[in-house]
Amino acid sequence: MFRQVAVTVAYAICYSLLRDVSVSHWSLQAGLRVLCLALLPYRYWPSVMVGEALPMGWQGWLNHERFGTLWACTLAGPAALLCAPPFAWCRRRMPLMSRGEVNIPALMVFILVGAVVTALASTLSLSLMRMPPGQAAPEITMHVVLTYFLGCYLGTLTVAPAALAAWQGFRWRAGLAGTRGQAFIRDTLTGVLPPLSLLAWLASRTEYGELVEVARMAMFLPVVWMTLRHGWRGAAIAGALASVAVELTVTAVRDPAVIQAQTLIAFAVSSLLMLGARLARSDASPAARSAREDELALRGFQLAQQGLYQEEQRLRQVAESLERLGQSMRDGQRRMIERLRPVLPESVGDTYARHIDLTQMEMHRLANALHPRTWREQGLAATFEEGPLAQAASLAGASYRCELSGSGLRELAPDVHMMLYRQACEVLVYLLAREPLRHVHVHIRGGHTRGRRWVVLRLRGMRVAVTQRGRSVPEWRQIVSLLGTNGQGMTTIRERALIYGGLVHEHGDETQLGVSLLLHDALRTEPSMKLHAPLSRVVSA
Repeated sequence: MFRQVAVTVAYAICYSLLRDVSVSHWSLQAGLRVLCLALLPYRYWPSVMVGEALPMGWQGWLNHERFGTLWACTLAGPAALLCAPPFAWCRRRMPLMSRGEVNIPALMVFILVGAVVTALASTLSLSLMRMPPGQAAPEITMHVVLTYFLGCYLGTLTVAPAALAAWQGFRWRAGLAGTRGQAFIRDTLTGVLPPLSLLAWLASRTEYGELVEVARMAMFLPVVWMTLRHGWRGAAIAGALASVAVELTVTAVRDPAVIQAQTLIAFAVSSLLMLGARLARSDASPAARSAREDELALRGFQLAQQGLYQEEQRLRQVAESLERLGQSMRDGQRRMIERLRPVLPESVGDTYARHIDLTQMEMHRLANALHPRTWREQGLAATFEEGPLAQAASLAGASYRCELSGSGLRELAPDVHMMLYRQACEVLVYLLAREPLRHVHVHIRGGHTRGRRWVVLRLRGMRVAVTQRGRSVPEWRQIVSLLGTNGQGMTTIRERALIYGGLVHEHGDETQLGVSLLLHDALRTEPSMKLHAPLSRVVSA
């Protein structure tokens, strides 16, 4: 109840203040009415109607003896009551606020509907006016109706967009504390107020009607400039100031020249508001542009991760197919040898058997390079402790040790596990391409921070004598084939780590070389994260 009374009192006060500075062709209170009916919840509409009826009823009571009781009662009937049905219909179909942004086309519809309904209500009230004896009743003509319509339309166009622009600016903290807000205020103070003040002074001081008309018509040029600079918000604020400047040049009531200039201002501001809304969508604020760019970049990282994961799945299928093919070939060849053994010399049979074993081993090596068998059968720990990495270190003449620590390592997605393994292979190949190593130590640590899982890989190698540095191990190409890597160096390692929201750090001294890298369970994070924290998961593991 208290809120209802507060809305009634506040609306009545604001309505009375705006009505005191309004005229028939510049009705500012119409803008207040449109704003309240378009934004306030329906439960406050009765308070708005009562708040409008109070000052209008008082005005009608003061003049009811002069213009008639019927006219006073009609005047006391709030125009908000007549605007309520069409506004309710419009709000259901085109809300004024959409995703925190002002829907400018909907705002223009509200302004137009409010102007039409209010103009008809004012015309009805004028037609019921009873003039004192000896005075002719006011003639209802199309010019009168259009004047009322223009007054309501231009008044609403002066108040409503400017109020929404100011409210949204402070809501986004784009006032004095924001860089964009400071630019807006600076442009208004330097690019709008000075030319409008000069044109208003010129139109008020000169006696030449043509010059006055030109000055009034030129007042919409700063509005164009602000629209190009700041979108619809610039058009709203500059348009309101231009409308005020035109009104300051009025010297006679219902001056046709002023009405003509205001008509041009109304048309120009309406067009520029629509244009500014379009510009705002195509050229949003820096924060919005940055958010869109981050979203597009994150979507690109999503697609890259999805592509890598699908490629790993295809490699796994190929590896399994190769193993099945190798086993099938081995079984077929053994059956053939068994059948031919009675007619073949013993040495030839043994040669064929060794050839079959070598073929089977090569097929197994190739399948293992594409997708390690230990990975499929025993998981991550066995792959790092006993898999191809240990074999590659042994082939290079180095000892090997793997250490797993931390929590949440097993909870990482399979594609993150696979990327971790691929990165470890690339790092080992990169280090062995630089120089031989005596010992290889792999340390993997998993964890989570604020619900976000991550894994750190540290691969260190103990350096050999200085005379052997700068030369890759002789078995380097065999190691590349064994691990199934590209051998393209640190650039590939960094690019793949970046896809998973990670970082790579290379370090070394006189005794050891090392590479550390961080990977995130990158697609399992909140949408608000930036490039180093990609979006929630699309790929199903």
